[in-house]
Amino acid sequence: MRSTTPSRRADVLGVLAVVLGAVAVLAPALRPGVSLGPFDLLAKIGLTHRAGVHFHDAFPADQALYFLPMTNLAWHQVHAGHLPLWNPYNALGTPLAFNWQSGVLSLPTLVGYLVPLRYMYTVIVLVKLVIAGTGAYTLCRVLRLRPLAAVFGGIAFELSGPMVHYSGWAMTSVTAWSGWILAFGILLVRGQRRARDGALLALVAAAAVYGGHPESVLVTGISAVVFFVALLVCRGTRRWADWRRPIGDLALSAVGAFGLAAPLVLPGAQVAGLSSRAGASGGGAFGLSHLSDLAVALRGNDFRVPPPYLGVLTIALAALALRTAWRRPEVRALAVTVVVALLLCFKTPLYAVINGLPKIKAITWNREAMLLALAVAVLGAIGVEQLLDDPDPDDGARRARLAFLVRAVIVVGAVVALVALLVAGHVEHAHGGRAGAFAWPAAEVVGGLGLVLALLRLERGGEERGGRPHRRRAGLVGALVVLQGAGLVGSGVSFWSLSSSYFPTTPAVSALAKQVGDTLVARGSCQPLPFTVDPGNETGIRPNANIAYGIREFAAYEPILPHAYYRSWAEVSGQHLPGYLQRVGVFCPVITTAEEARVYGVSYVLTAAGTAGPTGSEPAGTVGGEGLFHIPGSAEATLVDRGGAGAKVPTDAPGTPVTVHHRDDASWSMKVDVGTPKLLRLRLTALPGWHATVDGHSVPLRKWAGGALLEAQVGPGHHSVVIRYWPPLLTVGMGLAVVSVLALIAVNAAAARRRRAPELPD
Repeated sequence: MRSTTPSRRADVLGVLAVVLGAVAVLAPALRPGVSLGPFDLLAKIGLTHRAGVHFHDAFPADQALYFLPMTNLAWHQVHAGHLPLWNPYNALGTPLAFNWQSGVLSLPTLVGYLVPLRYMYTVIVLVKLVIAGTGAYTLCRVLRLRPLAAVFGGIAFELSGPMVHYSGWAMTSVTAWSGWILAFGILLVRGQRRARDGALLALVAAAAVYGGHPESVLVTGISAVVFFVALLVCRGTRRWADWRRPIGDLALSAVGAFGLAAPLVLPGAQVAGLSSRAGASGGGAFGLSHLSDLAVALRGNDFRVPPPYLGVLTIALAALALRTAWRRPEVRALAVTVVVALLLCFKTPLYAVINGLPKIKAITWNREAMLLALAVAVLGAIGVEQLLDDPDPDDGARRARLAFLVRAVIVVGAVVALVALLVAGHVEHAHGGRAGAFAWPAAEVVGGLGLVLALLRLERGGEERGGRPHRRRAGLVGALVVLQGAGLVGSGVSFWSLSSSYFPTTPAVSALAKQVGDTLVARGSCQPLPFTVDPGNETGIRPNANIAYGIREFAAYEPILPHAYYRSWAEVSGQHLPGYLQRVGVFCPVITTAEEARVYGVSYVLTAAGTAGPTGSEPAGTVGGEGLFHIPGSAEATLVDRGGAGAKVPTDAPGTPVTVHHRDDASWSMKVDVGTPKLLRLRLTALPGWHATVDGHSVPLRKWAGGALLEAQVGPGHHSVVIRYWPPLLTVGMGLAVVSVLALIAVNAAAARRRRAPELPD
């Protein structure tokens, strides 16, 4: 495959084409007044219920119940001039910056802060798709493919099923950078501009880590390691010296990436280690019946298993690349990456072995589908390059390539037809099916065959002239690229759930907000899982949607919620929340007594219509048909007698309420006046990072209520107490990030001086 050097204009047009692909799939969400997100789900449950709203799809429930609320909160905190560190609205507060999924410091979110709130989430999704597409485009150009072939690779990756269907989740904030990581890694292995390429690799790898989602960071790292090891092996070198330099450079870039991402990694790892999720098992792999989904966008009920469709033409062109460009080390390395991804994504013997290991089984390995999509998309781009390349006109190589591509399209088309027949015949399929799911694959098969046959006819007609591709041939290949892009857009666009309202407010929600103010509200009933869409007798507002309405709820859907919450609730109430709820971070206890409510500072409890409130509570009216009950004596902070020396203060010991002032979401301030030593009990989640001062002097914070909450001792007198959240490891991480930046600058400056230094004569 020969290298080409087109004008800069061709690359500008190529990148614009990739951006246009991302815009095309999001076009329905880019209309004025339209918000991306499944707000229609909220219309079916609790106080956010609205009659006459069409329910779109349960699959993207996490968007409205996690990612949209988190971005909403981060936007408000940033625009108030605060670093988005803490979420005070769910349970008794949870980390915002360090929950590994909010991505408050990721590039897509940083761009989202620049736009009006209701469009932030849409912009985040759009930026992620653009990062993915331009990264794959850059990787193709690094592999010396023409811009037209690179456009195919960029569009095929950004519009693939795993990227589009998970673009609203945290994992794509990580995997979107995979093309950039491989591109700069290849340049680093080549060794021409080591300092520059090493720094760029560290920057994009750190950007991936800031996207959050440790599972995706892990699978992206594994895929990168597999690719680079395979690349070095396939280069055919046997000397250790030829291995030592690229391995060392890649390792140094990884260290630099860790340093740059340390402000998230260090406190985030600490928080994750205290959560129930740390000991949970991962989601299931794809069944082997999902293999057909690589070409057909069928989707079923398992929210963790999106359709991994890549497109008929992408698969066929990838096969062409393997057939005709196998000698290239990069092609073989991509092939190895595809094989490893397939083994990890699908229920193969390797997956069975991995799933039996105690720690490794905690990973949801089907996240690897996004890296599978990248590898296949780039192979498809290499296949496009084979159609554009100029073999010897006398050896019939191009005709052989086209003939092979015809057979490949027919084979993939036959698979699509077989799946269509099975679904039409009501044979059970892993995803079930929709007739419309086959429209675009069929168009790709028919249109693709027509275009390839036209290319074959053009070749046999002897109409090629000169050493460069003829315009007609380039036009037909371009049509092939457009056809695959249209097929991927058409398959993915139906996924989006849109609304004319951004977190629509109902009269019931407004009434609740007015009545309870900034006090804590508990729900009388909730669904067992956050993505269940069965209203039943569910009360209140789904966690974490309450964030958008400014209402604090003693409930949370937070995968890194400390395990101490479940232990504490069992000790206080005698009720044990199911293990599967703990694994996914769902905390939604049912308060039955005023004593339980006061332990956690719950001031109000919502119950289903006609249902009695907790024992010891007081009726406070109805809201949206639900009963509202007030808990007397409950407060965010209370002063409790310490008792005698060595005496253990009971968890439910009565206390005097203390008024708390919140200067921001990550700080508390109080004035206390006591005559004897007291315990200041705070209804605040016990996590590393909270610091207390009394009259400006630091005092230790201790845990209580089963280790879930915090308390401090105060002596006699009038005191000013301040509580702030700032994890010490955040400071350490920021220091490491500064050192890493300075080191990268110094290394590149030294390399620039060496390049400018005149060579001394012999």
